[in-house]
Amino acid sequence: MKDTCFYNKRVTVMGLSESGFSAAKLLKEQKARVRISELRDAEDVKTKLEMLGDVEFEIGAHTKRFIEESDLIVVSPGVPSDIDALRGAADSDIPVIGELELGYMFCAAPIVAITGTNGKSTTVSLLHEMFRTNGIKSYLLGNIGRPLCEDILGITKDSVIALEVSSFQLETIKRFRPKIAVLLNLTQDHLDRYRDMDEYRKAKLRIFENQEDCDYAILNYDDPAIRELSNRIKSKAFYFSINQEVRGSYVKGERLFIDLGKGPIEICRRKDINLQGIHSLGNVLAAALALKLVDDKAGILAAVKNFVGLRHRFEFVAEIAGVRFIDDSKSTTVDSTLKALETLSGNDVILIAGGKDKGSDYSLITEQLKKLKYLILIGEARKKIRDAISGFDIPIEEVSTMQEAVAFSRKIAKKGDTVLLSPMCSSFDMFKDYKERGEVFCKAVFDEQHMANSVKVEKL
Repeated sequence: MKDTCFYNKRVTVMGLSESGFSAAKLLKEQKARVRISELRDAEDVKTKLEMLGDVEFEIGAHTKRFIEESDLIVVSPGVPSDIDALRGAADSDIPVIGELELGYMFCAAPIVAITGTNGKSTTVSLLHEMFRTNGIKSYLLGNIGRPLCEDILGITKDSVIALEVSSFQLETIKRFRPKIAVLLNLTQDHLDRYRDMDEYRKAKLRIFENQEDCDYAILNYDDPAIRELSNRIKSKAFYFSINQEVRGSYVKGERLFIDLGKGPIEICRRKDINLQGIHSLGNVLAAALALKLVDDKAGILAAVKNFVGLRHRFEFVAEIAGVRFIDDSKSTTVDSTLKALETLSGNDVILIAGGKDKGSDYSLITEQLKKLKYLILIGEARKKIRDAISGFDIPIEEVSTMQEAVAFSRKIAKKGDTVLLSPMCSSFDMFKDYKERGEVFCKAVFDEQHMANSVKVEKL
């Protein structure tokens, strides 16, 4: 039985982001004595504190003094686990969990948890659409934007939760146990937080930590390091593969199949999928396999045909004088930008990249440099990216704003070119998040389109 008695407990929530705010509200409902520790002194923080009502708080620092009287600490994903205040908590034997673990304590429904470096949001959103299309009551929660704690008290056992999970969230689990755990891929990311790839990988693999032999794991067969995990986890392993026929889901020719041990069943054809790029096949296979493990009679084709992808994920914005503009602001890793470039043919891409560095190796982008006509760099990481490809003959322009980047791309682009925003970096140096970055890009493109149309009218 999960311990959900928080009455009169002194609980400190560290970080008042969306997840921290949801955790604080849930704890208030449970009559805990909630305390808030937040670094940012911003208007949205003050608004949230007012909404919470009677809570102790500190702003501008996470101090040992403030947390030392706590019975429990709930830490937001953005707060690193190695800060002094949390080391002090460990020294004082104060338990530390995250918002994900807190929400799980109250969870009555089965969870399908999806993690990986790239494709999490697309896959979990597609799975949610598959559930809905089949009349299965589903909640889309987690790292995708709506915290688990926000809805958890209203979720009943006759529904299912499609949950996007990040490595940051998995760092602070204790008993979190998804019925189905999906690992899409593992590539370089967040090396500004983790010492190396091995530490990052260990955080991701915690998704399987508490599973039992009655649970399921969905693994990417095409990644040898992920494939071999079946020997180290307790849950029943199924695979998805673009290249091989496997126990699970796979591609064969132009068709996608699922085989749960009773023979292959065709689920759709490549032409039915609206998502761009060969990597998207893996996302569809993983989502379809998770659906079938929940309900083996569920249909897949209708949801796949209707799903057009997410905002800011390789999203067509506009065409101006024969030049296509694509918003891939959600690509915050080198690997995701590589996959975006793989999707495009020819060597006529003008790439807008840069942002806040996450310790990435940008030299990996040289695999697709032949497709680039020009590279436009923005943000804090622009010098590091320039230095990483300094030995290659490609024109580079550094600009200060997204508006300048779009205006410059419009100036140099010719009919048939593609302008691709695919940053390889996080957005937090210049924007609130990747969504704001994408919206600013789109607005700049639409402004350019408006000006181009105005010129046409004047000539008439």
